[in-house]
Amino acid sequence: MRLRRYRRLPLRVSLPKRSLGRWIVVAVGLGVLVAALAAAAEPYLRTREFREAVACERGAGDCIGNEPGSIVGRRTYTTTSTNTDANGTTTTTTTTHYEVTWRRANGSRQTRDVSSSFYSKAREGQPATLRLWRGEVVGVAVMGETQWFLPESGRTLGYSLSLAFFGLGVLLWGLLFGWWDGVFMLAFRTFAWMFMSIVPVSVTTDALAYGLDTGVGLVMEIVFGVFFTGIAGWMLLGSLDEW
Repeated sequence: MRLRRYRRLPLRVSLPKRSLGRWIVVAVGLGVLVAALAAAAEPYLRTREFREAVACERGAGDCIGNEPGSIVGRRTYTTTSTNTDANGTTTTTTTTHYEVTWRRANGSRQTRDVSSSFYSKAREGQPATLRLWRGEVVGVAVMGETQWFLPESGRTLGYSLSLAFFGLGVLLWGLLFGWWDGVFMLAFRTFAWMFMSIVPVSVTTDALAYGLDTGVGLVMEIVFGVFFTGIAGWMLLGSLDEW
């Protein structure tokens, strides 16, 4: 007689719907969500003020200041990320980053990642025009090419929205599922859920700071957003379907 072999699955412990542990998860998620949204209020208002300055600059001009500067450094570097899906398949992705360092009139230096097109025109020792908003460098122009950056308020807003998305995930997990099946699956589902937020949060903050892109740019944002969000959603749902 042949014996059938079964795959051994990690132990899954389901919390009762009205258990104290499950309500603690719900409370933590709700608390994080509310705190993150409250923290996003001021950066949101500041980012909207920056949006008004950008709109004024595009219309009347002279709404964003200029300061002479110079390019003092440039380099490229790569980062590697490894992702594992619910079936245990591992994929490795290598990304090339372009980095430029400039010097302000007061002698201070700042370094930021830029696009490949801007990097190709920014040469070391070359003069540059720094675009300022409330004393903060929000853009660098060289040889007719301008690289814009989110102001500090925009970056803070993005962090707050990401934290709010995390809190929403914890809240939904406590309300809809609430089981425990190991640290690995917890980390995997958290990664997949947060990966889903990257494109929407980035598009939202950019739109609040500079306005919603139109034409080909908007189409590309939608395509990339659907693609990457779809991959993360498939990974998340796949980890749930196994059980």
